[in-house]
Amino acid sequence: MPNLFGPSVNEFDPPARAASGNPPPQFSNESAFLLLPAGLAFDSSQNLWVANCSDRTLATGAIAEFTAAQLANLGSNSMPDPNKTLLDDGSLTILGCPWGAQFDAAGNLWITNRALSNLVSYSPAQLAVGGALTPDTTITSTSFDSPRGIVFDASSNLWIVENQNQQILAYKAATLAAALGHSGQVNPDITISSSSFGDPRAIAFDGTGDLWLADATGKLLEFAAADLGMSGTLTPKVIITATPVVTLDGIALSLDFPEGVAFDPAGNLWVANLESDNAGSLAEFTASQLASSGSPSPAVFLDSDIFGININQPSLLTFGPIP
Repeated sequence: MPNLFGPSVNEFDPPARAASGNPPPQFSNESAFLLLPAGLAFDSSQNLWVANCSDRTLATGAIAEFTAAQLANLGSNSMPDPNKTLLDDGSLTILGCPWGAQFDAAGNLWITNRALSNLVSYSPAQLAVGGALTPDTTITSTSFDSPRGIVFDASSNLWIVENQNQQILAYKAATLAAALGHSGQVNPDITISSSSFGDPRAIAFDGTGDLWLADATGKLLEFAAADLGMSGTLTPKVIITATPVVTLDGIALSLDFPEGVAFDPAGNLWVANLESDNAGSLAEFTASQLASSGSPSPAVFLDSDIFGININQPSLLTFGPIP
């Protein structure tokens, strides 16, 4: 879990997230390189790549790799230097608040640049070197204004949350394959809008192929897989709204500026609340709670402590290997 204003990357293992409360993370990466960490992605070797919206040199943002070995050693060294970094070269045209991060099946790392309003990818060969590299692929589009969370579906199509234009965009696998290694304008194959959108932030697919969207106005929206094949204006299949939750320090909302969503291996949906009680929270909803519209109380609610050490404005969630 990236803490935007930690700034840190924290891990909560299954025992820590089994019951509500404000537990400390099992491991915390507090590397000095982290600044506004927003998105996380594990590569096939279980190395963790962190998209930082800013950096301490150019403030354009940077991407840091922490190896599986470094993650395993966080208990003894919570402030490791990255193994590799991807940086802007000073032209201010390579990275601009990198946010969403996902690997495709071939090992290319895809990144959305919020400030540059584009989608870029780095090849495995580039990732092995690091540095101020021109991305292998740069995709611009008239549909981009402030792209946020991204995710691949089971068919290797890439889905993007376009926040400013309040849309969900999709590039089909064949379109990405044709664009790979090039730079230029490529408009999405699918554009989805909905009157239910207010401030869309992040998306995740459940086991049936339905798409779940976290909307920062305080709701979760489910769209049926059967409706995602083409552009259009969709009506959500399910709408989940906020309800009060009693915490150790008072009362919070189950959905309070939700910024990230991810399904755990058991099929439960976890939501990162950017603004909740002290400094944010994580809420878990089971499949049965998400079966119909309503305002269910989370099955588990992990709250920030009074100092915001364990959780501090969490962003895009991911589930990965346990160090």
